[in-house]
Amino acid sequence: MSENSGKDIVDEDEAIQENMYQVSALIAVLEQKGLLTRQEVKDEVEGLKTRNR
Repeated sequence: MSENSGKDIVDEDEAIQENMYQVSALIAVLEQKGLLTRQEVKDEVEGLKTRNR
């Protein structure tokens, strides 16, 4: 294992968390503007999961 392997994991976790916040913020803005609902997003996510199995 490399010397920085622990740091690499933290950076990856931080990147995942940042991505989650950005997606959540984008959904919130689109919902506030009346362009979509959270249910539509949930339905699309489930559809993607089903198609990719």
